[in-house]
Parts: sequence; C-alpha cells; structure tokens
Amino acid sequence: MERRDKINYYLDIAETVCERGTCLRRNFGAIIVHNDEIIATGYNGAPRGLKNCSDLGICTREKLNVPKGQRYELCRSVHAEANCIISASRTDMIGSSLSLPVTI
Repeated sequence: MERRDKINYYLDIAETVCERGTCLRRNFGAIIVHNDEIIATGYNGAPRGLKNCSDLGICTREKLNVPKGQRYELCRSVHAEANCIISASRTDMIGSSLSLPVTI
C-alpha cells in the first residue's frame, strides 16, 4: 500500500472540516499547517454567538433572490480562512510561514 502524500492528506482533512460549514449555499474548509502540525481549522459560518443560516433554516441572499457573486454584505457567514486564522493561537501565528489549503 502506498502512503498518502502530505499535501493530499491535509487537503482531505480540509474537506472533512468543510462538512462542519453552516452555509445553505456552499461550504468551505481550511486548515493551517506549520512544521507538519495542524495548528487551526476553520469552516464558513456565522460568527461565534450568532445563529447560523443552517440553524435559522434560511439564507437571506437566497430569500431575496440575490445572484451569486453579489451583495455579500447580506451574508451571515465568515470565510473559512478567516475563521481558521481567528481560531489559531497568536503564538503559533507570529513569525510563521503558513499555507491554507481550502476545499472548493
């Protein structure tokens, strides 16, 4: 059996993180890896403390028939990459060279 390469291994994990997304339109997942250690994960969803679209059962942009790519100010979700950075420890982030594999 051939061992999975690291890049695809981490992409697989980002895909699994994607399954936690709470957007009713699309879900994304991201991970931050530093020195072969996952230091943070993130998925798209409402900021902590606010209800997610999946909890509310409605997407405001969809309800208003907003075309894709427009009126993102109406969206409750924070990007997966931003959530990933927010959840990372400051110590791990300072001075680090990081990559964010993101599933689409």
